[in-house]
Amino acid sequence: MSDEESSVRVAVRIRPQLSKEVLDMCRMCTTVTPGEPQVTLGADKSFTYDYVFDTDVDQLSIYESCAKSLVNGSLEGYNATVFAYGQTGSGKTYTMGTGFDVDVNSELVGIVPRAINDLFEGIRRITDEAVENSQPPPQFRISAQFLELYNEEIIDLFESAREYTKGKSVIRIHEDANRSIYLTGVRSEKVSSPEEALQWLKQGSLARTTASTRMNSQSSRSHAIFTLTIRQQRVVSEQVCPIALTI
Repeated sequence: MSDEESSVRVAVRIRPQLSKEVLDMCRMCTTVTPGEPQVTLGADKSFTYDYVFDTDVDQLSIYESCAKSLVNGSLEGYNATVFAYGQTGSGKTYTMGTGFDVDVNSELVGIVPRAINDLFEGIRRITDEAVENSQPPPQFRISAQFLELYNEEIIDLFESAREYTKGKSVIRIHEDANRSIYLTGVRSEKVSSPEEALQWLKQGSLARTTASTRMNSQSSRSHAIFTLTIRQQRVVSEQVCPIALTI
C-alpha cells in the first residue's frame, strides 16, 4: 500500500435477489455508476466508496481487489484486517467463505479460504527464493485463534467442550505499554498447511451460535474473529517478527 493510500478502505458489494425475493416481486433499488465506485439508492441518493461491486462480480474479483494485497503485506511485516459488515442475509458468510455447512466449487470460494491458501503459497515462495539465492531460509510459525462475540461475552470457538460458557468467560482483554491489544485465556492452534488452517476454521465456524430470523433461517447471532499470527524468524539475525492477519 503506498503512502498516498488510506490505511482503511471500504468496499460495497450488492448481492443479487434471492429466489424468495423474486417470487415476492421485490425489485432492486440500487444502481452502480459504470466505471466509478459509486452506488445510487433510489433516484437521488448517491454514495462513493473505495470499491463498489455490482451483482455480477465474482468471488475471485472480490478477493483480488480487496484482500490479496493485505495477505502479501502480512508477509512483509504488516498487520491486516478484513471486516465484513451487513445485516443478516446480506451475504457476509458467502463473501467471506465461512459457510462450511455446504460444499462449494472453486469459483465460489470466499475471501478467507483464498487468503489462507495464498498465505501458505507466499511462505513457500519466500522459502524457495532464499534457497535459490544460497541464503538461510526464514522460519515461519503460524498459529490460529477463533473467537465469537455473543451477548457481550467472548467465546473461544476452538474449545470444543466450552465448559466455561456455563459461567463467566475466562478470556480477558488487555492493553500493553505500546497500546496494542492482546488477549489472555485464548486457545491458539499451530497450523502448518492450508488444509490444517481450513480444518480449524471449519470446526470453529460450525460451533458458532445461530438462530432463525425472519430474513435468514440460520443467521449467525454473533460476531466472529478469526486470526492467523505469522512469526517469521531469519536465522542470521535471530529476529522474530510477529504479524497478525485478522478476518
